[in-house]
Amino acid sequence: MVDQTTITAALNSIKTATEITNVLRESDLSIEEAELKLKLSDLVHALADAKLGMIRIEETLAGQEKRIAELEEALESKDTLVRHHDAYYRLDKKGKPSGVPFCLRCWENEYRKRQLVADISGIYNVCATCSHRYDLQRTTMT
Repeated sequence: MVDQTTITAALNSIKTATEITNVLRESDLSIEEAELKLKLSDLVHALADAKLGMIRIEETLAGQEKRIAELEEALESKDTLVRHHDAYYRLDKKGKPSGVPFCLRCWENEYRKRQLVADISGIYNVCATCSHRYDLQRTTMT
């Protein structure tokens, strides 16, 4: 989540850049070249800080939008998934659990549907996301 400090820093950088621009615009020709170069350097630095702050905010907002979309999908799926033993399944047309098993831990903690896959030993089903292992017999429809 975007914290207040990041937003404040970005806004302060924009404010500083604006103030420097106003000073440069209002200054007369008597400003010395060294002072002008210093002010321009300060302006570039303030604009770079503002840009970095805005990029951080944009990335955070994009992440939040993605999470909102995931939660909306989970909300829509809530009535179509049912727990059976140690996994969640989609309901078939008869209202019975069927199909591939989904990770119990991922669904109950984060509302993310993550398919379980059999490990090489043939004893467990494993979630590829959280690596939680389940007894194959408790996560297979028979």
